[in-house]
Amino acid sequence: MDYVIIGKNVRKYRQMRSMRQEDLAELCDCSNSHIGQIENARGIPSLEMIVKIANALSVTVDQLLRENYAEPEKVYLKEIAERIDKYPVKQRIQACESLISYLDSLEKFSQ
Repeated sequence: MDYVIIGKNVRKYRQMRSMRQEDLAELCDCSNSHIGQIENARGIPSLEMIVKIANALSVTVDQLLRENYAEPEKVYLKEIAERIDKYPVKQRIQACESLISYLDSLEKFSQ
C-alpha cells in the first residue's frame, strides 16, 4: 500500500469538507498528531483507522486508496453510476445528457 497516496487523499477529503485535523481526529477518536502523521505518511494507519477516517469524511475506503488501483477510473465510474441510479428516471436522463455534452466538449477542445 502506498501510504503517501492515502495521506494525500485523507488531506484532500478533509480539506474539501473544511475540516481541521483536530475535527477529524475527534470524529475518529484519536489525536490530531496521529491524523497529521497519516497525512504526511509518517504513520501507518490500521485498517480500522482507515475505515474510521472514511466514515468521518463520508467517503469510501476505495476513495482513500484510489491511486493504489491499476485502473482508478473504474472506481469513479462505479461511484458515478451509483449516484445517478438514486435519482428518478427523468433526472437520470438529464444527468446522462449533461455528461455526454461535457464529454463532447472535452473531445472537441482536446483535438
